[in-house]
Amino acid sequence: MGVVYHAHQSQPVRREVALKVIKPGMDSKQVIARFESERQALAMMDHANIARVLDAGTTTAGLPYFVMELVAGIPINRYCDSKRLTLKERIELFLPVCQAIQHAHQKGIIHRDIKPSNVLVKQEENRAMPKVIDFGLAKALGEKLSDATTFTNFGGMVGTLQYMSPEQAELGRKDIDTRSDVYSLGALLYELLTGTTPIEYDPAGGPSYLEVLQRIREEEPEPPSTRLRRSTEMEHAAELRQSDPTRLPKLLDHELDWIVMKTLEKDRARRYETVNGLARDLQRYLAGEPLEAAPPSTTYRMSKFVRRHRAWIAIAAAFTALLFAGVVVSSWMAVRASRAEQESRAVNDFLRNDLLAQASIDKQVLRDTKLDPHLEVRTALDRAAEQIEGKFRTQPLIEASIRQTIGGTYTDLGLFPEAQRHLERAFELRRHTLGQNNLETLTSMNGLARVLERQRKFANAEALYVEVLEARRRLLGAEHPETLDTTYSLAATYGGEGKYALAEDTYAMLLTVQRRVLGEENLNTLASMANLAAIYHFERKYAEAEQMYLRALELYRRINKEEAPKSVVALGNLAELYRDQGKYAQAEPLYVKALDIERRLLGENHRDTMYVMNGLADMYRRQGKYAEAEPLLLSRYQGLLKRESTTPAADRIRLEQAAESIVRLYESWGRPEKVAEWKQKLQEIKRANSLKQP
Repeated sequence: MGVVYHAHQSQPVRREVALKVIKPGMDSKQVIARFESERQALAMMDHANIARVLDAGTTTAGLPYFVMELVAGIPINRYCDSKRLTLKERIELFLPVCQAIQHAHQKGIIHRDIKPSNVLVKQEENRAMPKVIDFGLAKALGEKLSDATTFTNFGGMVGTLQYMSPEQAELGRKDIDTRSDVYSLGALLYELLTGTTPIEYDPAGGPSYLEVLQRIREEEPEPPSTRLRRSTEMEHAAELRQSDPTRLPKLLDHELDWIVMKTLEKDRARRYETVNGLARDLQRYLAGEPLEAAPPSTTYRMSKFVRRHRAWIAIAAAFTALLFAGVVVSSWMAVRASRAEQESRAVNDFLRNDLLAQASIDKQVLRDTKLDPHLEVRTALDRAAEQIEGKFRTQPLIEASIRQTIGGTYTDLGLFPEAQRHLERAFELRRHTLGQNNLETLTSMNGLARVLERQRKFANAEALYVEVLEARRRLLGAEHPETLDTTYSLAATYGGEGKYALAEDTYAMLLTVQRRVLGEENLNTLASMANLAAIYHFERKYAEAEQMYLRALELYRRINKEEAPKSVVALGNLAELYRDQGKYAQAEPLYVKALDIERRLLGENHRDTMYVMNGLADMYRRQGKYAEAEPLLLSRYQGLLKRESTTPAADRIRLEQAAESIVRLYESWGRPEKVAEWKQKLQEIKRANSLKQP
C-alpha cells in the first residue's frame, strides 16, 4: 500500500529517516484508512523495540505520509540464519519482540500482521536490536485510531496467511483481540526454531485462498520437533542452528514443543492469555525452571530442579553415603506427604467440581442437567464438616484445602454462616503456615470476602478485597484472571454499599482490560458489562445503561443461546430499565418473554422466576392494571411458601417482601378489606421471622 524511501531530514534536526508515502494510484479509502491508522498507532508507542514515528503530514498531491526512525536491518529469520544463531540465541533475540508487542497491547493496539519482514534486526553497538515495524493493519482496542478505520474492517481479511490466527481467518469476524498476536508470535517462533511455518502451502500452484483459510482454522500444525524429524532440510536447518541433525529435534522435544503449541491453539482461550505469559515461559525455559505450558508432573519439576542445581547436588552427593539411611527415610516420608497432598487435591477437585457442585440449582441449570431440587448433598456436607474437626492436626494445609472446598460449597448453597466459619479457618491455617502474601492464602481471603459480601457485610468484604487485589496485582500482574476476578468482586461490593461512583470507575477500568485481554465475547467481560449497566441504572444514567444492556444482551445471545440463564437475566434487566423510565410498552414484551423462559427453564418457584414475576407485577401496578398484577404476586407468595430452599433465612425475607407487595397492590387498587387481610398476614410473617433470627 505504500512506498518507503530512505530519506535525509534537514529540519528541525539532521538525520537519516524512513519516509512512507501512499503509492500513486492506491489512494482508495481503504488504503488511506490503513495508512492513517498506522501513523496514529505508531505515534502512541514508546518502546526501544518499536520503530518510532518522528513526523507526519500530507504531500502537495494530497497523499498522506509519515516519517519514522530508519531501521537499517533485515528480517529476523534471515538475520538468525545469517548469524547461525543457536536455539537459545534465537529465543533471546525473540524475547524483546514479545516485550514490544506487549507494550503495544498495553497501549490498546493489536499488530495483526506479525511476520519476519515486520521484525527487522539491526546491529547496534555490537548487539542485535530487533525492531517491530508496520502497524498498518493495527486495530485499536481502547480508542478510535481514525475516522476511516471502519473502512478497513468491513468484511476484509487482514494479515499474512502463514502467520494468521484462526480467528483472523474467519470471514467477517471482527472480535480480534490480543491473543491473535500471541498466535502470530507463536508462528514466528515456530519458523525461527524449525525454518518452516506451522501451516505450509505453495502460494504459486497450491490451494485456493479460501482453502488456505480453512486449513488455518481447522488443521492442527505438527509440533516443531516432529516437523524437523520429517524435514528433508534437516541437515541444513541443523547447520544454521549450530547443531547436528540427530540432536536438534531432541532440543525441541517437550518444552519448546509445549510453548509453541500453546501459542498455536485453535481455541484462543487455551493460548497464553497475554504475550507476557509467552515471554515468561520462554524465560523459564532459558533459566531451567518449570513452565506454565508444561504438564504438572512431579517428575518433570524434579528434573528441572536437578538441572538448575547440578553443582550443589554434586556436592551434596558426597555426603550421601553418610546420610543414606536418613535420606531414604526422609525421602519416603516426603513422597508419602506429596502423594497425600496430591490425593487430597484430587479428592477436593472431585468434591468441588463433580459432586458438591450438583447441590447448586444454578449450576445444574448452567450444565443443562435435569433439575433435582431434592438432591441431599447438604446432609453429606454437614456430616463431612463435623468430621473434619481435629482430624488433620498435623496436616494444616490439607485441612485448609478441604475447608476451602466445604466453605465454597456452603457459599453456593447460600448457607453463609456455615461457609464463613470454614473459610475463616482455612484462611487462618494458610496464613499461619504459608504467610499472608502466599497465593493460596489470598485465595482463602478472597473466598472469605465473597461470603461476607453475600451476607451484606460490605465494609469487611471491601477491606479484604482491597488487600487481596493489591497483593494479586503485585504477585500475578494486573491482567491475571485471579486479579481480574478480585477487581470484579470489589466493584460489586462498592455497588452493594451504594458507592456507585467507585463501582462505576472500577467496572469501567476492569472492562477496558477484559476487552483487550479476553475479548468482548468472553463471559467474564460480559458480566462486567452487565454490572456496569446496572450501576448506570442505579445512577439514573438511563441512556448509558440502555446502550450497555442492549450490547450485553446481543453478545449473550450470540455466544450462548436465546434461552441461556445469562441471556434471560440480561433480558429481565433491560425490561426493568424500561419500566423505571415509564417505557411500559417496551418493557412488557421483554418481561413476558423472560418470564415464559424462566418458567420453562427453572420452574415456577425458582428465585429468578419469581424475581421476573415480581418485576412484571410491579409494572402492571404502576399502570393501574391491578387485575393483571394480582395473580403474579399471589403466585410468587404461594411459591415462596412451597419452596424447598437451601436458603431459608433469605426466603423468609423474600416472603415478607412478597406480602408487602400484595399490601401495596391492594392499597393502590382501593380494596380496604384485602389490605386489612394482608396486613394481618404481614404482621404474622414478621413475628415469625423475628423468632427465627439467629
